[in-house]
Amino acid sequence: MIKKLTLPLILLLLAYFIISSENIKIIATGIAIFMIGMHFMENGFKLFSGGTLEKVLEKFTSTNIKAVLTGFVTTSIVQSSSLISVIVISFLTVELITLTQGMAIVFGSNLGSTTTAWIVSSFGLKIKISLYAMPLIIFGVIFRFSKSQKYIGLGNILLGLGFIFLGISYMKDGFETLKDAINLASYSVGGFTGIFIYIIIGAIATVVIQSSSATMAIIITALSGANIIYIDAIALAIGANIGTTVTAIIGSLTSNENGKRLAFGHFVFNIITAAVAVALIYTLKDFVDLIAPYFGIDSENYTMKLALFHTIFNLLGIVILFPFIAFIVTLSKKLIKDKIKKASKPIYLDESNIKIPYNAMVSVQKEVLHLYENAQKAILHALSIHTSNLNEEKDIDNAIKNPAKIDTNLDEIYQNDLKSLYSEIIDYLLRSQSNMNEHQLFYIGQLRLSSNIIVKILKDTRDIQRNINIYLYSKNEYIRAEYISLKKELALNILRTNQLRNKDIDDVETSTQIQVYKDNLEELEIQFNKKIDELIRNDKITPKMGTSLINDTGSVINMSKNLFRIANILFVNDAKLRTLGENNENV
Repeated sequence: MIKKLTLPLILLLLAYFIISSENIKIIATGIAIFMIGMHFMENGFKLFSGGTLEKVLEKFTSTNIKAVLTGFVTTSIVQSSSLISVIVISFLTVELITLTQGMAIVFGSNLGSTTTAWIVSSFGLKIKISLYAMPLIIFGVIFRFSKSQKYIGLGNILLGLGFIFLGISYMKDGFETLKDAINLASYSVGGFTGIFIYIIIGAIATVVIQSSSATMAIIITALSGANIIYIDAIALAIGANIGTTVTAIIGSLTSNENGKRLAFGHFVFNIITAAVAVALIYTLKDFVDLIAPYFGIDSENYTMKLALFHTIFNLLGIVILFPFIAFIVTLSKKLIKDKIKKASKPIYLDESNIKIPYNAMVSVQKEVLHLYENAQKAILHALSIHTSNLNEEKDIDNAIKNPAKIDTNLDEIYQNDLKSLYSEIIDYLLRSQSNMNEHQLFYIGQLRLSSNIIVKILKDTRDIQRNINIYLYSKNEYIRAEYISLKKELALNILRTNQLRNKDIDDVETSTQIQVYKDNLEELEIQFNKKIDELIRNDKITPKMGTSLINDTGSVINMSKNLFRIANILFVNDAKLRTLGENNENV
């Protein structure tokens, strides 16, 4: 009962303060508009980048230094460390980058988030920024009526910028008039006691607002209006850095283990950075005073000095912790263990990827491969062959001569495991399509076709499993020999499919090889059927055996052809299809 009443009471209390004070109402309005702007900016960059942002994060992270710089640059551009964190977590989910690279990106992202303070202090406070807000909002609305995802994204970015400018203007006006009504700076507590109080306030404000950028905008506008003193603003900025780790931890609760490890790394970075900043707060303050003139910052311009301090202590954190990235990764893996994955559970279908077309495509592609791996393992087990024993063609003869004792019920595996995984793929695939263009939908359609084919092969194997188990142990040597040949042919084509996946040869050569395999299957089917007719005519096998053999031969041939169809989509043309799908223009 108390929990149910807590939120309404907080809202009523907030409403009272907003209604009772004109200044608080203006400031609260500015904060709300600023946060709406951040939301539109984040959403806009998702649509406008068309996968470019994701590709940059994927490709420019080969070393830790590059990853840090990439995190810094991308966050500075999109003005959202949370968006970069979401993309990094999604990349970790689909294994496009390593956890070490992800940690380095987040380190750089922390530094990139300091550009908000520079924008607000150097641009937002010096001119009447609201004059620029209205045109941006107007053009943002116009672009949002476009059918192109890119123009809608651009519209959201312009709307976001417009609302951010408008929010800063409201906050600035609110704090300036609040100074006339009440001097908050007079309540400042001196020494380290005051610093710790304001650090806690900054952390709590960031946790409540769920945006360190919004907190920094509030701090800078309050400092500009002389509502707080400089040293307290510094403490609030340190608190905002601590508070943003809480939002990252909350966001990671619904992600996988790597997402939680990334949040842990973020927490370690910000806590240690904050501890160093507190320990050296007066030294860093004096250092900022010393170097400020070299950046063209006046001695009385405390808002820009705060921006410089914010940048320096985050840069100091990177310098201190950069050599320990590998150690932090190792520690995070020890503290946060991998869960045992069930075959029926998806590994790559991260919810945060659904609204980002590029990431959604990679998620589905990886999960279809996961489905294939589980299906082919079940099929080989149904043929009494261990997957670990099937690396070369010579291994097949040995596996046929010495069958493994594996009790495999394909119907049970399909119903209890793979059907669930297949359903998850289709559901995720359908929900991700709303943000995709024509080319991306085509690519997703190919992945859906692949998953359908994989399930069909599994079902076909289930249908012939009974006859294989019966006739492989038949006293009739002729029917036994034919079913051994069928078993060998299916295992051989699974092996060939896997080899096509692993071979480092060009697409043309691989496509040619697949066509050779298909042509051989056509010829093989003719030979099989001729031999079956001959066996029936010569009374070597009964008509009933012959009928079963004809049906099962057709099934094995079709299953083998479908295996090569999967190889063609997932292993040969995947790079072409995904490149086509990366284009985010509507045509």
